[in-house]
Amino acid sequence: MRDVAIVSVGYNGRFVAKRPDINIPELIQAAVENALAKTNLSFGDIEAVIEGNMPTFEGVNYPNLWFSEHLGAVGKPVMRISTGGTTGMSAFHAAYYHVASGLYDTVMVVGWEKHDEGDVQVGLIGIVLPDVFAMMQNFSPEMSGQGTSMFSGGSTGGASYQAMSYLAQSNGSVEHIDMIAAQARANAALNPYAHLQVPGCKPEDIAKTPIISYPLRFGHTCPASCGACVMILTTKEKASKASDHAAWVKAVAGATSDATTGNLVDGQITDPAEQAHCKVMAKKAYKMAGISDPMKEIQVAEVYDGFAHQELLWPERLGLIPEGKGPEYVAKGRLAIGGDMPVNPSGGVVCTNAIGASALVRVAEAALQVMGIAEGGHQVPRKVHNALAHGWGGLFQFVTVTILGDAPRK
Repeated sequence: MRDVAIVSVGYNGRFVAKRPDINIPELIQAAVENALAKTNLSFGDIEAVIEGNMPTFEGVNYPNLWFSEHLGAVGKPVMRISTGGTTGMSAFHAAYYHVASGLYDTVMVVGWEKHDEGDVQVGLIGIVLPDVFAMMQNFSPEMSGQGTSMFSGGSTGGASYQAMSYLAQSNGSVEHIDMIAAQARANAALNPYAHLQVPGCKPEDIAKTPIISYPLRFGHTCPASCGACVMILTTKEKASKASDHAAWVKAVAGATSDATTGNLVDGQITDPAEQAHCKVMAKKAYKMAGISDPMKEIQVAEVYDGFAHQELLWPERLGLIPEGKGPEYVAKGRLAIGGDMPVNPSGGVVCTNAIGASALVRVAEAALQVMGIAEGGHQVPRKVHNALAHGWGGLFQFVTVTILGDAPRK
């Protein structure tokens, strides 16, 4: 496998709730042009394009076909990927393998969502319906009581099960979730591209927001954002000519387990906070990256926190902090930008969530940290040799991870 470098990260601009002034192709084109402008490359140098989004959210089939011109992809191979929340990182992994395998030398990956042109909950219903029909056909217990209540609060309803389980296992409290949510909002205020920017946000500000599905408050949940992220990957031989900056892909990994609703026929409901498959996947990624002690060798992490409690949970399951120590770490400031394990200096998904781009943004932000060029004040104040990016999707059953470094793996 060849060494692969990320040589550029591009955004269309700041992620926001609505962009009525532009259409989807224009949104994507802005990010593509931004990424190319930071390199010595042109559209002609891009050999293949990987595109990721959730078509059900905008109600558009095969979007990769009708905006290929705006991607600079006319006459080039294009692959579209949709895997829920992991979409962006799944697309990144595909782009990585395109280059690492020798199939192509220079590949562009695009993740985007324009939520103001659709309805997320309607889109989610379209995805969940097959599961609902399976429940009805088999008269599964999920069709009443415990099972259906998971859907009553939308995605937050399902996440509340995970949050309650995590708090019980870690001896945490709602106040600890308030703390990490406030930290995320304050971090986002330092990121010029983040959606929800709240300078000086305090836990008490989050605590004033209403409960949606206990223990999760409105202030613990992610927004629906419009935006696009573009990354350009190339070979070791071409990296220095393409750009002055590079972050090297040291490991990619993914894993899948049962959805939180478990086996619909047998009526099982799995523990959404356990995430055993995430632990297995993380160990595989560390081995691939040549990392033996992630708590010491990873300097920053960007995790997919669609809900604030996950910014405590995922670092534990990824082996970045000890199990059950998330509440203690946030209370002592150890997860802050200046802490010993900074998590989501960008503000994370809980502050910016254009779903098709969200997991790709985790890789992009990790790359910017490795390059040392994160803008606006959210660059961590120490040299980043290794950074971890993480994504999750589905009903907590899909997990992906990417490890980047400031040099190719040995």
